[in-house]
Amino acid sequence: MKLTTVICNYNTRDALARALDSLLATQGDLAAEIIVVDNASRDGSAEMVRRRFPEVTVIEAGANRWFSGGNNLGLRAAQGEYALILNPDTIIPPGALATLAAYLDGHPEVGAVTPRMTFADGVLQRTASRFPGYADALLSYTFLGVLLPRWRERRRRAMWYNGWERDSTRAIEVAPGSCLMARRAILARIGCFDERLKLFFTDDDLCRQIVGTGAAIHFVAETTIVHDEHASLSQVPRLTQRVYWADLLVYTRKYHGRAAAWLLAALLLPTRAALALRRGLYARSATPHDGS
Repeated sequence: MKLTTVICNYNTRDALARALDSLLATQGDLAAEIIVVDNASRDGSAEMVRRRFPEVTVIEAGANRWFSGGNNLGLRAAQGEYALILNPDTIIPPGALATLAAYLDGHPEVGAVTPRMTFADGVLQRTASRFPGYADALLSYTFLGVLLPRWRERRRRAMWYNGWERDSTRAIEVAPGSCLMARRAILARIGCFDERLKLFFTDDDLCRQIVGTGAAIHFVAETTIVHDEHASLSQVPRLTQRVYWADLLVYTRKYHGRAAAWLLAALLLPTRAALALRRGLYARSATPHDGS
């Protein structure tokens, strides 16, 4: 079998149905399977897939295994030569999967690929980046970025490949986990996703592991998909923010050491306090008054 598509779903039933419709219409001549891992959704997602898409395999996680854990369940059940990690809030146009698979067929030195992405209105998403360094974390999330804005912006532009309009195929360091096709043998070799990272920095970590095997990662500009970003994350913004900070510190500790993570955690305290205050003020202003 050439391709397994793995979709990790959490309460995005309608978006998932659109994604599956597009996938089934575009697989074409590829020998392929689709696996949906449902992270204990409460909106009937798993039942919808079984009813409307009997050709799709459904794995029910039984609890919220988050992005990493859910995808790992699907990847470990996959049979394809290539595995496509795909968000449920995507639409795949005809020919896109065949183009990505053909690129991997023709470039044995490449371990993973990602396509060009746009929002639903056609606006380009500037996906693909370099690996973030420790300085980027300090400048992006602490008051040091306010004190050193020029350095922060210079590093940010470099990390996001300033000047590249995502109009050409090239080697990159980080491909987005929303649509990443990789050789399944490489994913098995590195152990797939690190489940200590729940939602964030999962693609940075996975791509570091892929590159660590000696394989390259390429952005393939010849095909474009639509991505309606963050459909599931918008449901629980406060929890999402807590998970973000926790994942940031896990990632920092993994690649920069325990002392670096401790320092970052301390420097994050003013940032987190300011964000909590802003959330509280917003909640108060949004509360309706009775006029008394």
